[in-house]
Amino acid sequence: MKATHLILGFCILFCMACSSEDENPRTESNDINISVDEYPSSGTFLSQITTSLEGTVSFTIQSQTSSQAIIITQNQLAVGDWLAFDFETNEVLEATVVASNGAETETINVTVSINDVDDIWAFLSGSSRTAYENASNGEWVMISESEYNDLANYLADTTKSGASDNQIFSGASVDNYTGNRTIANDNGFAIPTGSYVFAFKYYSWINNVVSSRVKISEGDSGGLYQYLGGMLPEHNDEFNHFVLKGVSAPTSSEGFIGMYASGSVGVKDNASSRYKWRNGDVDNLDNTTLGNVFLQQGLSTTLKQWD
Repeated sequence: MKATHLILGFCILFCMACSSEDENPRTESNDINISVDEYPSSGTFLSQITTSLEGTVSFTIQSQTSSQAIIITQNQLAVGDWLAFDFETNEVLEATVVASNGAETETINVTVSINDVDDIWAFLSGSSRTAYENASNGEWVMISESEYNDLANYLADTTKSGASDNQIFSGASVDNYTGNRTIANDNGFAIPTGSYVFAFKYYSWINNVVSSRVKISEGDSGGLYQYLGGMLPEHNDEFNHFVLKGVSAPTSSEGFIGMYASGSVGVKDNASSRYKWRNGDVDNLDNTTLGNVFLQQGLSTTLKQWD
């Protein structure tokens, strides 16, 4: 009798073990989970794709968070649309890859976590990036024209204020306007409410400028104008481009970009444009003139994308 009971108990335990294994089958997953810094270059390798299928296997992307963000090159995942790799827009990108050998298919889930970086830093390189890294918050850093244009074109939610590109690059000749004045265009290109002003460019008529300042007024194009950041770095004639490190406070209302120009600056004739000015480094501009545009422009965004 005891032997019978032992055999019966053994069978029950064996069946329970088999049942447990059936309920929790062991599976192999070829899903991909990776992370990458913001703004990788198009074509950057992301991951190898592996499959449990045998034979000649093809891979296709069935769906993804942002169209063309991720592409397949043979059996590798790579960056397609690099602008989709923006932490402020997509903290995570997901895709579904289907592998097929013609007879069987396998679904592979892809998750790409975006690492947040300083977006301004990401668009700089060489000496500009080094200067930006070494700058303190509130300092202006000189950058190249191409870096300024990249920020204007690709940084999310960016607005240009002060003067439009059409006004700045019109066929009119550049004329000299006297320095030691506070000046601002008043032609409808304002800074939206809730914006962070992070870049500035203007045309200097002279070399070795050392004490010019960017200014901003909220609510009224005539002032009250206050300094935005410290003095601009020393610079020379023609167009100069700058970024401001560590902007932390957005505008509370519509804003206007201006500057104290310690030296002569460039203007162009423009019948539909007007500007405000006053001698010296002042906060209120009580003179209005029609027919010219100062060659100065600010960049702002409503989305803070830096530390």
